[in-house]
Amino acid sequence: MTGAPTLIYTTFESDEEAKRTARILIDERLVACANHLAPATSQYIWEGTFCEDREYPVLLKTTETRAQATMARLRSLHSYDTPAILCWTTDYSDRDYAKWLSGQITKPRHQK
Repeated sequence: MTGAPTLIYTTFESDEEAKRTARILIDERLVACANHLAPATSQYIWEGTFCEDREYPVLLKTTETRAQATMARLRSLHSYDTPAILCWTTDYSDRDYAKWLSGQITKPRHQK
């Protein structure tokens, strides 16, 4: 196993960007899975102005040992100047799921 299951949450400007970015992270074996959540309305202050935008949240599943590399790659792919990239390691997880997740990240590219 390559570390505890770790979750990374972020939001995107469009569903297309969310899916494209998640696919890259999965293909590069940085994450095992991406859960695309329903569009959300985000409210915040940006550069002194109140904003209310539709965003597309994604929950990415990786391992603790791959989290930093995943966040760096996610940052490089993201269209936002300052994306919300939030990460936490799970305290508990199903052992079989954790084994599958780890295997997806460490599996050589030629295997499916």
